[in-house]
Amino acid sequence: MKNLIAIFTLFLAGLTFGQECNKPAIADYGADEEKGKMYISLYGEPFKQKNYSEAMKYWWKAQEAAPKYKPILYSHGSYMYKKAAKAEKDAVKKQAYADTLIKIYDLWAENFGDCKKIQIEKGIALLKYKGKTEYENAYALLNKGIYQYPANKVKSSWVRSTMTAAYYMVMNKKGECDLLLDEYDKLSAICDVNIKQFADNEKKKNYFVNAQVDLDKKVAPCASCDKLEEMFKPKVEANPEDMELVKKAVKMLDGRKCNSSEFYISLASKLHKANPSAESAISIGNYWYSNKNYKTAKAFYEEGLTLTDDPEEKAKLYERMAGIELSRGSYKSAASYARKMTDKCKANGIIARAIAQTASSCGGTKIEASFVYCLAIDYANKAKGCVGSSTVNAWKNRLAGKADLFLNEYKVGQYVKVKCWGESTTIRAID
Repeated sequence: MKNLIAIFTLFLAGLTFGQECNKPAIADYGADEEKGKMYISLYGEPFKQKNYSEAMKYWWKAQEAAPKYKPILYSHGSYMYKKAAKAEKDAVKKQAYADTLIKIYDLWAENFGDCKKIQIEKGIALLKYKGKTEYENAYALLNKGIYQYPANKVKSSWVRSTMTAAYYMVMNKKGECDLLLDEYDKLSAICDVNIKQFADNEKKKNYFVNAQVDLDKKVAPCASCDKLEEMFKPKVEANPEDMELVKKAVKMLDGRKCNSSEFYISLASKLHKANPSAESAISIGNYWYSNKNYKTAKAFYEEGLTLTDDPEEKAKLYERMAGIELSRGSYKSAASYARKMTDKCKANGIIARAIAQTASSCGGTKIEASFVYCLAIDYANKAKGCVGSSTVNAWKNRLAGKADLFLNEYKVGQYVKVKCWGESTTIRAID
């Protein structure tokens, strides 16, 4: 386990230890150079024109004449046969194209080495076209190839395929839940890296957000709280001083919100006693939060702040404390903690809810309460999806009507200061 974590740490840091695809500087046209050049040209020209049916007629001639021409020969071949297999409606012909595609990957590896790119692409092809019978081979190839890449270079489709192959392994009793949970842990870390990397690119970020949703679905059969405890208890009992195992168990249980049991708190406390850290303080705080002992939870979260200088860990702690203060009805304190969070979507969502909860106390009149809801809606709009539409609509339904505004010498669009919060908002109306 320790070795696995050490390797994965290097992988996340961006170090590769797999074999790169060989890229010869000089083209090899084969034993008969003239023949090789002719067939490379005969397939290459229609390929450039996207006339793939014509290019495929000569591709195999080119491969036979100049098998070590360049890796791009096989890249082109796999590309054409992937397109052909995808477009083909006839099941028999589709399978024939798929078989040929897999053969091309084998020839690629034979002539240029079994590199990580080929392992992944062949694994995906096996899973897609022969998943019922070849999932073991697909899993072996994907698992071998994907972790040779830095996390920020991994594609979301690779993440999905690797998890699917692992899922098939466990569902077909070729592996235990440990296998699926290990893959989930590692692949989720890849998603986290890329979601952060593409924070300003909504389209690319969503590829990994959706991949994480898929991971959550696939891991479900092995990730119920009972299943996780059933899996980790005997391991921890057999190796009570293996802190890496304890840490893994706490992380997995916490990730699935299985943090309210006696087993969980025993592990979290063991971890915190052995090596107090912000992470272990958060874990214990989560136990008390789940059991609605907010005072004790906050004390551990506050301890966590003293144990770290890491901005991300601090932000996580501020989020937990903002949630506690919101639950306790300390709305201004909740907003104060939320403003220190780095995730502005969640932060603005918490602030919006905190403000809305003060409508009756801050608003002495119906009009003033309406202004509080206007300010809450402002923050909900900034939250960009972290406040549900049903919640926002409920707030809109509590706004004053235009007639009431008029009678109190206000109008829609006017800028007003909100009592208690010391902030201004634009007046809205229910109708």
